[in-house]
Amino acid sequence: MKKEHIGLIVGGLLLFGYLLDAVANPLPHRFPTPYHFFTPASLTLYPFTTTSVVIKALGLFLGTTWLISLTGLQRQVKGVILFMVSALVQFYSLQDVASRAFVLPLEWSLSMTLAGALLLIPMVFYFVAGFFGGFFKSTSSTSDWF
Repeated sequence: MKKEHIGLIVGGLLLFGYLLDAVANPLPHRFPTPYHFFTPASLTLYPFTTTSVVIKALGLFLGTTWLISLTGLQRQVKGVILFMVSALVQFYSLQDVASRAFVLPLEWSLSMTLAGALLLIPMVFYFVAGFFGGFFKSTSSTSDWF
């Protein structure tokens, strides 16, 4: 798939999530942390908002992994960057919800929390691929002994 198509998909997901937020009413319930929204009771009580949060989180997740894949960095560096982005996004969401500052709408903070947690998956893959990629390179290279 072309890079431009992925960019359009990411933009479409974020725009669709934004439109879903415009149609749905804001969440009336205040959560102590953003992680408290992701309980079965809250997810089934607010299904439209849950759909919006998941779509935006998917757009943020795909956008971040797409942007990191465009760089020519080593795999371990990409893993470190994804770890830092994941931690910072989750810390920001936690501070925004816990302090009730709501610089961003609550739905976007919840989406950032979910996207930050999902970013840990490719981070692990980048670390494993970087470790074993270097291992296989060093063992499969031709030697001058023959």
